[in-house]
Amino acid sequence: MKLPRWQMFVPVLIIILMFVLPVFMNSPRYIALLFQLFLYIVLAMGVYSVWSVGFINAAQPAFYGLGAYTVALLTMKAGMPYWLAFPIAGIIPALVALLFGTVGLKMKGAYFLFLTIALNEFILWVFRTPGTIFGGMLGLFPVPQPVIHIFSLNVDFTASLIPYYYLALILAIITCLVYFKLYSSRLGRVWESIGKSEDLMANTGISVYAQKQIAFAVSCFFAGLAGAIWAPYISIVTPSQFSLWQGITIVLGALVGGIFSPLGTIIGTVFMAVLNLLFTYLPKETVQYQPMVLGLILVMVLLFMPTGIFGLSGRIRNRIKELTGHKVVPPEIKKDDVKLA
Repeated sequence: MKLPRWQMFVPVLIIILMFVLPVFMNSPRYIALLFQLFLYIVLAMGVYSVWSVGFINAAQPAFYGLGAYTVALLTMKAGMPYWLAFPIAGIIPALVALLFGTVGLKMKGAYFLFLTIALNEFILWVFRTPGTIFGGMLGLFPVPQPVIHIFSLNVDFTASLIPYYYLALILAIITCLVYFKLYSSRLGRVWESIGKSEDLMANTGISVYAQKQIAFAVSCFFAGLAGAIWAPYISIVTPSQFSLWQGITIVLGALVGGIFSPLGTIIGTVFMAVLNLLFTYLPKETVQYQPMVLGLILVMVLLFMPTGIFGLSGRIRNRIKELTGHKVVPPEIKKDDVKLA
């Protein structure tokens, strides 16, 4: 389906703005917040990927942490160059996801969600265990900084946050491009159809289990790459950086924005980042009410905006058509969803 022109140009303008923003923004605080937002977008897109095949994944922080610990161990203990360790930091979480998926992806509904919560806590327990290569509660430090020397181009990651900002931005752009391409491709339509009617897709001859494995592994691969950027940025990797609450917040953001599409997932992640920023300006005593506020927002969205913020415009258009007497076609599964050729 051909997108309206404004939907094609707006993302390009936003990307250009993000690239030139550090030139005009002198606040390290907001640069750091945007850096974390880009990494959270990568994690949230992974939540969308798994949701598309019918699951909710709350273990993204664990795979995020696996990527961070992998790059820290390879650069600190093995002396491997950062740019060689970087792709491995994505491959290791993907392999762990495939191993976990041999059992976990056979579950359905809430059982998979509970299983990912248990997986997240198990991996964090391994990280916290003293006497292991992960350093226990103290973690690993100092993580070596990346180095870029290409002809006359020399990038110093120790002097400024800007190189990390651009590295996270590029990863977020690549991740979004991959998922948007998948969303409009045959594979994406197969995933979406599995999420809507798994039994129907199984009867078409498609290996539903294999498709779930692919979706889960891809999400964890990008989560590991995000962790590989986080580790040298923060310089110290500890288990406390990858809590279950972090995963719940990512899932909430995707649901609030509209987890049925990659764009809705991005909108929800940005919304949650803005909300968390607002809490930093409130008195410290209000922090304890943050989970209650997030829970209230989720309930309101599920009751009044089940398709999230992104789907609100479509609901408004349908409502206007109803009021003006125009016929509104109810949403159905696309014909392309079960198209095999």
